[in-house]
Amino acid sequence: IPNHGGSHDHQCGKRHQCPRDRPGHLPDQHAGRAARRRAFQAVNTELIELYWRVGEYISRKLEAATWGEGVVEELARYIARRHPELKGFTRASLFRMRQFFEIYHSHPKVAALLRQLPWTHHLMILARCKRADEREFYLRVATREHWSSRESRNRITPGSAPHGTTGGSPPGGPMLDRDRTLDALLEATADEVERG
Repeated sequence: IPNHGGSHDHQCGKRHQCPRDRPGHLPDQHAGRAARRRAFQAVNTELIELYWRVGEYISRKLEAATWGEGVVEELARYIARRHPELKGFTRASLFRMRQFFEIYHSHPKVAALLRQLPWTHHLMILARCKRADEREFYLRVATREHWSSRESRNRITPGSAPHGTTGGSPPGGPMLDRDRTLDALLEATADEVERG
């Protein structure tokens, strides 16, 4: 029988007030926070996968010598002009996306980690960590300990990760396959930029 008075007998025999029974506690408060976290994670996952695919696209074009590096700058200007609502696609950002793809594409065991951290964490790791084991260490630790951007900025220091360590193992899963719609959009945009 539920006790609506705000306290109940605990298994130890003492009466106490549960947090859910305290004044001001909303029944769905925790569910709301959890829903916001899941929504943020879903958006973050999509954003990271977008940056991965853009980086892959640019990398493949430069690798095949289809593009020169000047085309990336033109692409950034074109995106800014044609799609001003899209933020974060400057020349420097496009090259960071390329770097992100090129550094991690041959390391499938860190793919799940990439989707779990915000882009700012990746930028810090890429800028401060030169060794693959060091990057993996910080990816794992930041994911496991849920570092904020400030914590990442303060804790990621070049050369401080132990050599050969990986910081434990997070949940697995491969990076999602390339999105053909995005490829088509990038291809059309690049063709338009090249035609001038």
